[in-house]
Amino acid sequence: MQLRSIYYNSFSDRAYFELTEGVRPWDILLVLAEGSFTMTFPDTGETYVIEAHEIAYFPAHRFFTRKILSPIRFHQFAFLADPEHVLTRSLTPGKLSIPKEQVTAAVRDMDVITELADHGELILHAVEHILVEQYLYGKENQERRGGCTEDILSVLRYLGDHLEEKIDMGALAARVYLSRVGLVWKFKRQMGITPSQYLIMLRLRYAKQLLLEGDLRINEIAARCGYSNAYYFTNAFREQFGMSPTSFRKEALRSSERRLDADDHMVEKAPNFV
Repeated sequence: MQLRSIYYNSFSDRAYFELTEGVRPWDILLVLAEGSFTMTFPDTGETYVIEAHEIAYFPAHRFFTRKILSPIRFHQFAFLADPEHVLTRSLTPGKLSIPKEQVTAAVRDMDVITELADHGELILHAVEHILVEQYLYGKENQERRGGCTEDILSVLRYLGDHLEEKIDMGALAARVYLSRVGLVWKFKRQMGITPSQYLIMLRLRYAKQLLLEGDLRINEIAARCGYSNAYYFTNAFREQFGMSPTSFRKEALRSSERRLDADDHMVEKAPNFV
C-alpha cells in the first residue's frame, strides 16, 4: 500500500503531552516503549490505558483527549493512507491488537532507525509492517471489517508458519484451490502486494529480530529465514533496509550502548507535534 509520511519523532522521559486534547487531519501511531497514558474518545466515551510495549492509534478527524500516567518514551508516526485499503480498515481507534512481544521488536527497530541519518524509507517499512501485523492479529474482526477472504488468510498463515522452507507458490495456490496466477491476482488485490513480496517482508522482519536478540551467525540466520545462502540473504536485506545484516547488528549494539550511557536521551526528528 502507499503511505504518505507527514512526520516522525521520538521522545524520552515525557511527563506530559503538550497537546492533551484535539483533532488532527492525519492518522497517528504512537509506539510506547516505556511508561503509560490514557486516551479517550469523547464522542463514544471509549477510554484506553496504553502501557509499555503497546501501540495507540489516533485516527484522522477524530477528537481525543489523553493524559500521561507515568513518564513515557515513545516513537510516533503521522501518515496518510487510503482509507479503503484492507490494512487501513483493520485499524481501530485506541489500542492495537498486536502482542507485546511483537511491539518490543518494533521498539528495538525504531531505536536503531532513529540513530541513522537517512531513515525515511525505513520508517515507512516499519509503519507498513505494523499495519500488516494489526491486520493479522486483529483478524477476529475480519468479517466486520470486510477484509481478506478465507483462502488468502490461509495463505497468510501458511507463509508465516513456514519461513524456513522453500515455498512453491504454485503448490501453495493449489492448497487453496487457485491457479498460481489467480493467487497472485487475488492476494495483491486484497493485500496490496504479491505473495512473494509479502514472504520477503516476513522473512526479513524475522531476520531483524534474530539479529537483535541473539548471537547467531549470518549464515545461520539466512537459513532460518528461508535463504539458501548468506549471499542472497545479505543482498535482500540490503535492498530492503539500505544496510547489510552485519551493519544493522553493529548499529543496534552501538544504539543500545548509547542508550545505557545516556541519563536523559531524547531524539527529535520533526516539529514538536506531541
